[in-house]
Amino acid sequence: MKHFSMICFAIFIFFGCTSYYEDTYKPDIIFEKKIQASRKGEILKNKKPILVAVAIHLNEVDNVIYGGREYFFVEIFSENKGIFLNDMIEFTLFGKTPIWSREITRDDFDEILHPSNKWSKTFLVAFEKLDPLASRDAKLMMKVYDLGQIVFDFAYQATPMQI
Repeated sequence: MKHFSMICFAIFIFFGCTSYYEDTYKPDIIFEKKIQASRKGEILKNKKPILVAVAIHLNEVDNVIYGGREYFFVEIFSENKGIFLNDMIEFTLFGKTPIWSREITRDDFDEILHPSNKWSKTFLVAFEKLDPLASRDAKLMMKVYDLGQIVFDFAYQATPMQI
């Protein structure tokens, strides 16, 4: 009888229990990489933010998809909707203009390219590929005519994730 109890207990342990770690928190890798590759800036007037922007260096998020050029996803929020009219925003990287930049719309959103709130305007900006040493010192500059400029400093690197 004692052996029967032990066998039943062993069967219960192997087939009846789930792992404690199976249902625990698992980090979203893309989300974590986006946070590490993000830089925030703002333009102030009278000590109040009139424009807030976040730039994400997409090459650091996924170098396979975004490996051919230097790609930046820029999310801009401003209560003044006139900022987004008539090409009032200009991007440069090391003083060079982008190959192209375009607004990302709701139809283009995916796991990586999506805004953090529904009121933001989002842009995808592409530059010529940098050599590895230059990419360590990358500073994306966003100039908004008549308001000011923001420098997103990608020179400091986040510590790689340990999973």
